[in-house]
Amino acid sequence: MNKHIITEAVDRLYSRIRVLNPQNLAISEYNRNYLVKYIDSYSFYMSFYAQLMLKALDKLEKPISESSFVDYGGGCGMLSYLAKEIGFQTVVYTDIYETSAIDAQAISKSLDIPVDYFFCGDIDEFMNKLNRNQIKPDLICSFDVLEHIYNLDSWIRSIAGINWRFSLLFMTNANSRNPFVQNRLKKLQKIAEYQGTEKRVGWKDIDLNTSYLEERKRIIRNKFPELGNNEIDLLATKSRGLRKSDIEKVMADYIKTGEFGYKIDHPTNTCDPYTGNWTERLIDLKQLKSTVRKHNLEVDIRNSFHVYSNNKLLNTPKYLLNLIIRILGPRNLLFSPTYTLEIQNYVSKPALPKR
Repeated sequence: MNKHIITEAVDRLYSRIRVLNPQNLAISEYNRNYLVKYIDSYSFYMSFYAQLMLKALDKLEKPISESSFVDYGGGCGMLSYLAKEIGFQTVVYTDIYETSAIDAQAISKSLDIPVDYFFCGDIDEFMNKLNRNQIKPDLICSFDVLEHIYNLDSWIRSIAGINWRFSLLFMTNANSRNPFVQNRLKKLQKIAEYQGTEKRVGWKDIDLNTSYLEERKRIIRNKFPELGNNEIDLLATKSRGLRKSDIEKVMADYIKTGEFGYKIDHPTNTCDPYTGNWTERLIDLKQLKSTVRKHNLEVDIRNSFHVYSNNKLLNTPKYLLNLIIRILGPRNLLFSPTYTLEIQNYVSKPALPKR
């Protein structure tokens, strides 16, 4: 039943989006490029979204028409529009990037799909806005956001503060258990760390395009000019994975004590030292589960299936991989293109009033 509901919603959304001309929309080049990608490869992206939504709907304990849905890190809003087409009573879009929140409102209006709330801000602002608007989310879903969150422990601690029974599902392509995915993402991380990325048309204006390592050197040199170049080079290397405020904090402690009280636990993970945005972070999933449980939340991690395309040559190995994935079971991630972090809290639903 849920699969049928999702399929029909995907088709309805396509009937709206296929006639949309992104070039006529007053949105940023960044989100215009993303929107073009979604339109040109609609079935590809929607196949992943459909898998995520199918898992999410299975978690619901009441009708869709009475449920609230949050699209966390919504980008140009495709998951929000799909949620409205599926029939959620309330849909909340939120993103840390203000330009995306503004653009998503414009796209929503052009599609004539009225998303109920558009929020902008990090997790603390999101929680405050939920409380101010008295929104009790039943589902919080996200695609390709988990691997970019700077401090997962802090984020999960905040989300655990929702005093309402909810389910949270993060689907991500940064599958650290798949060696092919891992190798591909390590290459991207090394480019960000040592080379930087050339600015392209539609570049996200809050992103750093220069070498993360060189920027950390600059941060340390500006704040602690008394240090020598060799020491700065070493400390910049050792502070990989920290943003500016934390770099300055561990540096201040280092100058006082002579000890550097931080060590990154991965050979290539790196983040933008100004925003804390990780470059496709490869997460230790055993540690992730432990972190979630520490905050009194239920947790599971499940795989997904490869999405077919118009390329018949590629579809054959995908079919075989999907067969293997099905045989190995939902918690084996070795051949999966993505994984879904599934979280549920222990808070019981309020008792219904007596009649």
